[in-house]
Amino acid sequence: MESLSFDLPGISPVGLDLIAMLNSPQTTVKQIAAQAKLDPVIFGNIIACANSPLFHEVNNTTDILTSLVRLGQREIKRIVYQVVLRSAFFHESTEINTILRRVWQQSLTANVFMQKFVSAVPEAYVLESEGHDHLECLGLIHNIGYVVLLVNYQDRFLEFFTASANLPLPEFFARERSWFGGHDHFSAGAEVLAAWNFPVSIREIVGQYALHSRDFRGAYPALHNLLRLSRHVIMMTECNFHPRKPADFWLEGTEIPSAEVDYDQIIGDVRETVRSIEGVFA
Repeated sequence: MESLSFDLPGISPVGLDLIAMLNSPQTTVKQIAAQAKLDPVIFGNIIACANSPLFHEVNNTTDILTSLVRLGQREIKRIVYQVVLRSAFFHESTEINTILRRVWQQSLTANVFMQKFVSAVPEAYVLESEGHDHLECLGLIHNIGYVVLLVNYQDRFLEFFTASANLPLPEFFARERSWFGGHDHFSAGAEVLAAWNFPVSIREIVGQYALHSRDFRGAYPALHNLLRLSRHVIMMTECNFHPRKPADFWLEGTEIPSAEVDYDQIIGDVRETVRSIEGVFA
């Protein structure tokens, strides 16, 4: 297979440095604030998110350090990942940009669903501290491989989605490998995350989330199951991007929690949160 380029034009050098900082336990809030100030777009979007009703109930501020300190470590990670990664899913071509925005919408919805689900039903998937940290970004990055495929195979990207939209999911994913030099968005995603120094434990999930739980080889099978469950739920909403058949693709081979879950309530909360987040960037 050809080696891949991980130079994603939508993510600025400041954004990449912020991602690296978030993956370092030694990083301080002051360092994140200083780095974000170097990119006016990132700076403005972090301030907008921090001052949005989702994260803020007192007076607004334009001081980024005040905003970040107020939020707390996990909320900081969530906002910075949203701001930096969202920019990767953009293209000047209207047709390609439409595809990328749908992929982003699905990714954002998956991220919010997993966080809401764990909050509503904490006993369903027991997570250690690192697993909870992964919740801040797993949904956002699990489709990042599509941006990598676009950068490396721009001449085939749009044609692939035009020709493959009605395929069943197993054939859709198999065709990715035949069209993109043996790569699919799973492997491409895991590779770019390795280049960005993401922990192995999160790369394992991104590279294997198409696999049944019995075939998954990684540190966090609970997160692997939760991501697949999120994809099944999203398949039934307007935020779905991938083909919807077979209908049980994401459920088959996924360990479903036995706890009673009000999915309608969670989905309603997810829709409202996603609208609020996207409204900040409007």
